Amino acid sequence: MGQPDVIVIGGGVVGAACAHALAHRGVAVTLLEPGPEAGAATPAAAGMLAPFAEAQPDDPMLSLAIRARDLYAELVPALEEETGHDVGFRTEGIAQLAVTSDDVETIKEAVTWQRQAGFPVEWLSVEEVRELLPGVGPDVLGAGLAPEDGALDPSALRLALLECARRPHHGATLIAEPAEQILFEGERVSAVRTPSQTLSSDAVVVAAGCWSGRIRGLPRSLPVEPVRGQILCLAWPEGEPPAIVYAGKGYVMERAGEAIAGSTMERVGFDASTTPDGIIRIRETVTRIYPALATAEPRRTWAGLRPVTPDSRPLIGLDPRVPNLWYATGHGRNGILLAAMTGQLIAQQYAGDEIEYDLAPVSPSRFWTS
Repeated sequence: MGQPDVIVIGGGVVGAACAHALAHRGVAVTLLEPGPEAGAATPAAAGMLAPFAEAQPDDPMLSLAIRARDLYAELVPALEEETGHDVGFRTEGIAQLAVTSDDVETIKEAVTWQRQAGFPVEWLSVEEVRELLPGVGPDVLGAGLAPEDGALDPSALRLALLECARRPHHGATLIAEPAEQILFEGERVSAVRTPSQTLSSDAVVVAAGCWSGRIRGLPRSLPVEPVRGQILCLAWPEGEPPAIVYAGKGYVMERAGEAIAGSTMERVGFDASTTPDGIIRIRETVTRIYPALATAEPRRTWAGLRPVTPDSRPLIGLDPRVPNLWYATGHGRNGILLAAMTGQLIAQQYAGDEIEYDLAPVSPSRFWTS
């Protein structure tokens, strides 16, 4: 194996997307992926593509998030044709239920500014909600609907990206080892050390999720910390059409005949365990959305560790001082939504392409000036 042009550290869906996008441009890529850590975000994620779920009128990420969602409509068919993997991509819309008068006001205000901005969102009356979601609870007062939002299977997407990147005509190499240390010659990254070898490279992309800051040799402390999200899996309500539904800070979505429900936001370090209190809180949301699930037995519970920055926006781009060290981490609750776009942006920046988006909201330099 010759020296790669780029080493990507981390094989979750963001690292896989970076390796895929770079390899498709003819860049020689080596991906360091030792296998998922306990609490890895990608296999734990529900996989919603929901740029409007928590958007605010002044959200600097909204246009990028919408483009990220739409990018999957272009990427997924090509991935599935080349690899034969079904990544579960769907776009039946996402509903945000109003169950209190405050919810009604908040969601109607959101629908108003989003429609004024030209987005195809809508307010659904109680009758319209029950036609779309017949099994929702009796206290529903209406809902906002983002009809172009949807979901996919994060683990299936990751596998498809990796398989495509590793095809002979793209040529990415996967090494099942962690990165222990980044090495420098002068002010440039020169190599990455693993437990068994030192790999030289022209550039490095740090995409190791909440573990990114644990890599030795980084020129600065990364402002990324783990935030735990617990998830509950139940049987999908019998006879209920597939749907993705938010209520408050929680959600329930159908995937492969199951109800995936979540999620908590807990700052507990690298503890990826589930807790009775966390699952109880999720069950309260589940019951409010679909009362038929109130007594359903849990099939599985798990937790993932989201990589979160102080402003809840990712780091995508060059280190402000190191000309060949890139960051693709800190995606928080939007890792799946932004994964493919992150890979594209890293590949475009690496190639020196002109970027059509304002990347200041995700630039690493917003935290460091030197």
